[in-house]
Amino acid sequence: MGDDITFCQTCRDVPIIEFLSLGEQPACRFPETQEEAQDEQTWPLDLGFCPQCSLVQVMDPVHERVLFSGEYHHLAGLTKGFREHLGTLADELAAHQDSDPGRRRVIEIGSNDGSLLDALAERGFEVLGVDPCGSVSAKGSPVVTDYFGSEVAKKIVSSSRPANIVVATNTFAHVTNLHDFLEGLSTILESDGMFVSESHYLPELLHSLQYDFAYHEHSRYYSLTALQHAFGMHGLEVFDIDLVDAHGGSIRVYAGFRDAHEIRESVTKLRREEDALKLTSEATYRQFAARVADHRDRFRTLVRNLASDGSRIAGSSCPARAVTLLNFCSLGPGDITAVSEISPLKIGRIFPGVHIPVISQEELCGPEQPDYAILFSWHILDELRSRLREEGFRGKFIVPLPEPHVLSEP
Repeated sequence: MGDDITFCQTCRDVPIIEFLSLGEQPACRFPETQEEAQDEQTWPLDLGFCPQCSLVQVMDPVHERVLFSGEYHHLAGLTKGFREHLGTLADELAAHQDSDPGRRRVIEIGSNDGSLLDALAERGFEVLGVDPCGSVSAKGSPVVTDYFGSEVAKKIVSSSRPANIVVATNTFAHVTNLHDFLEGLSTILESDGMFVSESHYLPELLHSLQYDFAYHEHSRYYSLTALQHAFGMHGLEVFDIDLVDAHGGSIRVYAGFRDAHEIRESVTKLRREEDALKLTSEATYRQFAARVADHRDRFRTLVRNLASDGSRIAGSSCPARAVTLLNFCSLGPGDITAVSEISPLKIGRIFPGVHIPVISQEELCGPEQPDYAILFSWHILDELRSRLREEGFRGKFIVPLPEPHVLSEP
């Protein structure tokens, strides 16, 4: 933790208060070779909060062009639960719009593998994706391969019309320059249109001790309070919200230009609840940091005690949140023999930072299977556990968070 003053990414002139260091952390990229792994770059992952707007943020964020250039190993449609979540979101967006085809244009920022684009196209929307990794959707939905911001927004509207809906799922926290993003949003959004964003919800992160959801690809962690402050600086306002289960607890906000939509009771109610949580108080975050340090000790002790008894331990799934968890807890190949995956983009590669081999789920469940599997995607515990049992895994499960424990099963 350094002594330099860092200012809030939203407020710009308010110094943020550092409260948690998660150590040196790599990007969520999976090296192909040991040589590539040895050259892996890391950066300090330190978190601070703004005492004015409550935004929690990375103290020294790594630029998106470093983190998202080339291959990006996350596929949105990989799990059944999240595919269903995107389908439900597509249904809700369709319900918000009238049947006029000229009023059903959607731009998705951070379209990833096109899962949501395709779901929207199936429901009669004209769609366009924006994604720097240039992923192609299964059904060929058009994608602009670039980082979204004010300049890209100008290019989009110069060749086509603005959108009635702009959507970003688990993307709004990724962008390096928040204000340039919001300026671009104002350019591509119809005067009565709406921006629908899903981001991890800060109060749930604090409550459930989800420090593993902090990684370099996420520059910011939002409360409704922080979102209202950021939108307000660009003539926008939140008019409706939903709290959804995605990623262990997310906030879905519906925003538009000021006075274009009626403010729903859901917004005022949640804001009252947040005010009671003291999200601009330093004590709130100091308490969280103390819980994180205690968790690291208990989780590491659990894993190493089992390993010292001769048990073989592997991990199941390689979400980005596991990168933070294992590197912060200093658990490597001496503790965990391998981590399994279902994504072909990760199998056969090396886990970032701690350099554990990544194997297929079939191998994890095969004849040489370990005694324990750590469920790194613990936020979809039931889905993951069922899938592993169906494929023949006979060992026990370790749940790392919020409370590290060996799962009791009937």
